[in-house]
Amino acid sequence: MDVDDGDAGLELVHLLRRITGRLDLMGSEFAAANGLHPTDLRALVHLLDARREEIPATPGWLSGKLALNSASVTALVDRLVRAGYVRRTRDNRDRRRVLLTVQDEAVRLGWAFFGGITRDMVSAMREFDGAELAVARRFLERMHDVVRADKPSDPVVRLLPLDEATTERLLTVAVHEARPADVMPPARAEWTPDTWTPATENAFREFHRSHFHGANGTVMYAVEAEGSLTGMIRMARISPDEAETGMWLGRSARGKGIGTAALRALLAEAAAAGVRTIVADTSTGNAAALGALRTCGATLTHHGDDVRAELPIG
Repeated sequence: MDVDDGDAGLELVHLLRRITGRLDLMGSEFAAANGLHPTDLRALVHLLDARREEIPATPGWLSGKLALNSASVTALVDRLVRAGYVRRTRDNRDRRRVLLTVQDEAVRLGWAFFGGITRDMVSAMREFDGAELAVARRFLERMHDVVRADKPSDPVVRLLPLDEATTERLLTVAVHEARPADVMPPARAEWTPDTWTPATENAFREFHRSHFHGANGTVMYAVEAEGSLTGMIRMARISPDEAETGMWLGRSARGKGIGTAALRALLAEAAAAGVRTIVADTSTGNAAALGALRTCGATLTHHGDDVRAELPIG
């Protein structure tokens, strides 16, 4: 589709480019003043984001974020370790895996860079009401879906119907990379939503076993990407023509296009089963789910913070 020079959308693109250009310049100036390469600063920003979002950051994960090869990332991490900004640790659950942990000095540096501009931006946002900010958020999330650097073109995903063996593998992913409340309904009094214990693990097994082979009208699939299980997606029949879906992914699998690929694969399964419409419920704060739903052609209806998605098939 051609873009006309007078298109209001094009004006917004130019405005976004000016803002990002100015922020890049500020970052380069700040990095130079603190003896860092601009790429080192970008790495610290990603690591601080990972800490805030509770994503396990590894050298491989950072390599994907920065589009650098492993040797370059190793040299970069070495610099950050020597400067006291990052520490390498072994994952307690998998001693073969190295985790990158940001130190207090990195947090101080990040606040020195972002603190002032963050306060000014938050202050400026008070000029807008909640509805205006909600529209701005949806706009920026959609633009992020378009430009994010770590988005693969077509991740290869398979959906595996759950059985005993697959459920055990999926439980390992859940324990390492999700909370109990993220992966099953919090309906049992013997476990808490944030802590994995023998009781929560047994509750996970029982919940998923109850849907083996499409029992209760629900088919659950483990999502496999690049040979590893990354999460689960379901298809629950509401009527002969309509089904509901929901999904969870482990932290390290998010932001890689896997959710969108899994949803597309589910739509193919639904079509083969004679389903004509898939529906899903999410919230305005779930940017990843909204991005996947939009990309797959869903119609979204907003009711406050709740969002209803409808995906026609065929």
